[in-house]
Amino acid sequence: MSEYKAIALDMDGTLLTRDHKISSATRAALAQARAHGIKVLLVTGRHFMTARPFHHELALDTPIICSNGACLYDPTTDRILAGDPLARAPLNALLAQVEAQQMGALFHLSEGIGYIGCEEHVTRIRHWSANQPDHLKIAIHPVEELAGWLDNPVWKLELFNQDPARLHRFMDEERDLIPFTRDWAAPYAVELVQPGCSKGNRLAQWAASEGIAMEQVVAFGDNNNDISMFEQVGLAVAMGNAAPQIQHHADQVTADHNEDGIALALQRWVLP
Repeated sequence: MSEYKAIALDMDGTLLTRDHKISSATRAALAQARAHGIKVLLVTGRHFMTARPFHHELALDTPIICSNGACLYDPTTDRILAGDPLARAPLNALLAQVEAQQMGALFHLSEGIGYIGCEEHVTRIRHWSANQPDHLKIAIHPVEELAGWLDNPVWKLELFNQDPARLHRFMDEERDLIPFTRDWAAPYAVELVQPGCSKGNRLAQWAASEGIAMEQVVAFGDNNNDISMFEQVGLAVAMGNAAPQIQHHADQVTADHNEDGIALALQRWVLP
């Protein structure tokens, strides 16, 4: 029997290959882990609607930790079980500047994904969603009337600009308006969540509800937002494609996400 009771999987750059697929070897290794009684759950920066098709593909029975840990979503009941939305007053103040400076923004909402600008990014989401069955499609809402949307929880805010220097300058200039945890997903994109929200903290909350000690959890990841998991779990595995500073936080380093890194790691360190 394995000493581990749960496997936490980042998605982009980890579970998914470069063409956003789950390899057959990874799928088989995860099925083998589940056959040994190990729970498997997705822990992602994605909105739950863009993670849900992969949850469905793997036929998982666990909730999804999404929006960088801002909320815990149950695909079975289609509802958010727990979460901490962005504080409304500083969010309103920040968004006034986002509009004034014509920055792009994505809003992680309970009813889907709202957006201002960033049309190219939204177009990619629309095209991907069009290939999903109706019950897994993504609801996308242009945020033309901000006040109406902000009456509802905003779990995560993503800010975009094709000029990274301009985005970094904006974030520095508006520092006093941003009492949120920030993660630079890419030079042209920054993700904001409520302080205290992280993949690691939400994973610990879920594990406690399942009676699983964090020492019994394996976490796979490749980026900055995965470090909070690495710091709390019993076995932290960085992908071979992760930057050296990310690998430094891990207990083990496996192969690239395009080379069945998860499957190889499970066979070597997790499966009995």
